[in-house]
Amino acid sequence: MDPILAVIGFVTVAAITPGPNNFIVMAAATRGGFMGAFPAMAGVVIGSLALLGLIWLGAGAAFNAVPPLRLALTVAGALYLAWLGAGLIRQAQGGADGNDTPGRVGRLPSTALGVAAFQLLNPKAWVLVVTATAAISGETQSLTNLATLAATLGVIFVLCLTLWASAGSVIAGWLGPPAARRWFDRAMGGLLLGSAALLVF
Repeated sequence: MDPILAVIGFVTVAAITPGPNNFIVMAAATRGGFMGAFPAMAGVVIGSLALLGLIWLGAGAAFNAVPPLRLALTVAGALYLAWLGAGLIRQAQGGADGNDTPGRVGRLPSTALGVAAFQLLNPKAWVLVVTATAAISGETQSLTNLATLAATLGVIFVLCLTLWASAGSVIAGWLGPPAARRWFDRAMGGLLLGSAALLVF
């Protein structure tokens, strides 16, 4: 099979299935509509391309050469996801008690820069980009391969994230009542906690 076709298939499946990036984009869309999710979408793409650059420069080889680095990234990413999830649940509970504060600790990153930086602690993003890089580069690394992979990742991420943002926009219509918003935040928090547990176990 052509390596690029294999990469397209793998990246599409990995990018469209539930994960932290998709939860962040969907949550942003429920708060600001489809347009409100653009910063989060841009952050995912920019951060992922930055990871691609780091891996192309040797970060992937470093992880293979020093396995504890990969473990450390996995643990750090899981802890951060758990912190975000617990923060969302606490925030929802605070709203139920009448003490909701918009800037509480544990809010999902929402700016393009914040979401881009989050990719550095997102093990799923690292695994996706490392695997795609290895599949397309083979024994040689060239600027042509890098450009092809960057374009492939960018297009697939935009398409998949657009679906999640659209879903968030639809869900937003059902989240007018404060109680519905609190249950949604609890659900998002629980999904992030579940993602953290899957990373570790």
